[in-house]
Amino acid sequence: MKTNLRLIGGKRIESPNNIYTRPTTLRVREALFNILNCRVENSNWLDLFSGTGAVSCEAYNHGAKKIIAIEKNKYNAKICLKNLLSLQDIDNRKNDIDVICKDVLNWTKPNYDRNLSSKIMDINKLKFDFVYLDPPYDVNFHELVLNQIFQCNFFKKNSIVICEHSPNLFIKNTALWETIDVRDYGQSRLTFLIQVQHT
Repeated sequence: MKTNLRLIGGKRIESPNNIYTRPTTLRVREALFNILNCRVENSNWLDLFSGTGAVSCEAYNHGAKKIIAIEKNKYNAKICLKNLLSLQDIDNRKNDIDVICKDVLNWTKPNYDRNLSSKIMDINKLKFDFVYLDPPYDVNFHELVLNQIFQCNFFKKNSIVICEHSPNLFIKNTALWETIDVRDYGQSRLTFLIQVQHT
């Protein structure tokens, strides 16, 4: 078990010692939450391909109200939950977080029964302010998952989807979403998207 993964502010969290898990770097997380700033407070946060839960932990520490993390690997999902449960004041907030061990590609399908996945929230009634999408860099899941989530009833009017991916990938605008910002940080790119509002 690696323990060299740390959150903004210095707290260390666990990370699996394998080549298949690539936690979002501290540099990218610092940049992300500097950009979002106070908008995270009291927000509902969906973390897809959550891995160790580093981004979910940062969202919690920045005041997110509800956090749902989706991770299909059982070992990583356990670490994600353990990391979230290690945060300050979590005993009073356990009903505000849920780590769901499911395949994101299935869970984000518009007709998927998400009610069966969560024991503490009615997810079909939960609208997310932020969706963080971080699949493995070497697979091209972004557009497939984006197509699915933008057809789900996940969003508020001003919700933002943040995709972390390789700088070699460019996410094109579609009839469902449009890009509002792109930031590069070394080997990572963050693309910020919003839902196209149809009149």
